[in-house]
Amino acid sequence: MRGQVQATPVEAPYPPSRYAWYVIGVLFVATLLSQLDRQLPALLVRPIRAEFGISDTAFSFLQGYAFALFYTFAGLPFGWLIDRTVRRNLIIVGMVLWSLMTVLSGFAQSYEQLVMSRMGVGIGEAVLAPAAYSIIADYVAPERRGRAFSVYYLALAIGSGASLILGALIARIVPDAGLSLPGVGLMSQWRLTFLIAGAPGLLLALLLLTIREPVRRDAAVLLSKAGASWGDFLSHLKRHLATYSRVLTYPGVVAVVGYGTLAWAPTFFDRRFDIPTKTSGLIIGVLVAAGGLTGTLISGWISDRWTAKGVPAARLRVAMLAWLLVLPTVCAWSLVGIPWLSFALLTVVITGFGMAQAAAPTVVQEITPN
Repeated sequence: MRGQVQATPVEAPYPPSRYAWYVIGVLFVATLLSQLDRQLPALLVRPIRAEFGISDTAFSFLQGYAFALFYTFAGLPFGWLIDRTVRRNLIIVGMVLWSLMTVLSGFAQSYEQLVMSRMGVGIGEAVLAPAAYSIIADYVAPERRGRAFSVYYLALAIGSGASLILGALIARIVPDAGLSLPGVGLMSQWRLTFLIAGAPGLLLALLLLTIREPVRRDAAVLLSKAGASWGDFLSHLKRHLATYSRVLTYPGVVAVVGYGTLAWAPTFFDRRFDIPTKTSGLIIGVLVAAGGLTGTLISGWISDRWTAKGVPAARLRVAMLAWLLVLPTVCAWSLVGIPWLSFALLTVVITGFGMAQAAAPTVVQEITPN
C-alpha cells in the first residue's frame, strides 16, 4: 500500500505468526545497523582527538549531545508522521539518511563537520524505534508482545557489541597508516571504520521493501487521521502521567547510565589498565552482546510471566529490578583495580541495562494509541 494509513476494527485477526516474526527479524537487522552506527565513536576517541586536537569534553559532545539532542527532538515530528503515513517508508528514509551521514563522517575535514554528521545520524535514527514499536504492535497480539519486543531489542545488545568488535577488528587489520582507496586517496583507520559501518545500511534499506504495512488496530487511529487535538493529547497524558513518568525514571535513567558507560568504557581500560582499544573493544563487544542478550531475554520472560499472573505494573517492576543490578555495579566497575573484575562488573551493568531497555517499549505501547 502507498501513501495512506489503513485502519481496521480492533477485532481483525492478527497476521500469521511466521510472517510477524519475519517482520520482527527485518526490523531487528535495521536496529542492529543503527546501533552499529550509533556506538562506533566509543572506539575512536584517541585517533579523532589526535587528528582534530579536541578535548574529552568536546568528544563527549560529539558522541553524546550532538547525536542525542537531534535524536530526541526529531522524534516529535516523526511521531506525528508515524501516526499518519506509511511507517515502513519512513524507516527506509531514516535508514538511508543515517547511513549516508555515517559514511560522510569518514570524510569529515573538521570537528564541526563531524559534529554535523553525527547530528544527521541522530535525525535519521529517530524514526526507527517509534515506527518499529508501532508496526510490531500491529503484527503481534498483546499477550505475546513482551517476548516479541524483547527479541527485537536483542538488536540493541548485538549492535552495540558488534560496533565495538568491528572497530577493534579494523584496528587490527588496517595498517596504522591507513589504506589508499581508488578515487579517494589515503584513508586513516577511523575514517575507514565509519565507511565500513555506514555502507551496509544503504544496501539493506532495500530489505525493508519486503515488509507489508500492517493495518492499524487501535480505534484511536481514526482520530489521528481526522486530526486529534492537543486537548486529546493532554487528556491522554494526564490519565497515564504516572506510568509515563515511571518509564522515564526507571528504564530512562538506566539507559542514560548504560549509554554513558559504554561510550567511555574502551577509553577507560586504555587509560587505567593500558589495554589498547583494539583489545578492550573485542572484550567489551563480546560482554555487551552476552550481557545485553541475557538481560533482554530475562526481561521478556519475567514480564510475560508476571503479566499472565496478574502482577500489577509487571513490566515496570522488571525495570525496577534492573536498578538493583545497575546501581551498585555501575559505581564499582570503574573503581576496582583488577581488570578482570572490572570487566565482570561491567557485564552486570550491561545485563541490567538490557533488562530495563526491553521493558520500556512494551509499557509505552500498552497505554499509547497506535
